Amino acid sequence: MKDYTAEINAAVKELGRIAYEEARTVCPVRTGRLKRSITNTDHAERAGGQLSVKIWTDVPYAASVELGHGNRKPRHYLGSGAEKAARMVPAVFKIYLGGNGK
Repeated sequence: MKDYTAEINAAVKELGRIAYEEARTVCPVRTGRLKRSITNTDHAERAGGQLSVKIWTDVPYAASVELGHGNRKPRHYLGSGAEKAARMVPAVFKIYLGGNGK
């Protein structure tokens, strides 16, 4: 049986790149600080037996922008990135696993 670890890692890394790019694209910009602070890992990691790619920001007000605060509506820039990547999972895995289902 073929080991697909490399292909799966590449697919997860690509999904992380998609989520990262979408988050930066839709991030609201006033000064640009929040958008510039969006960071991602540049490789897939094994965490608890699952592959993951991390996308985050360390700007103190990032959660308030993402989730809303007081009378300000949420601006789901990170969530939007995750949603786009989730929609792309079947297509990305088909590409990286060769689309033959074997």
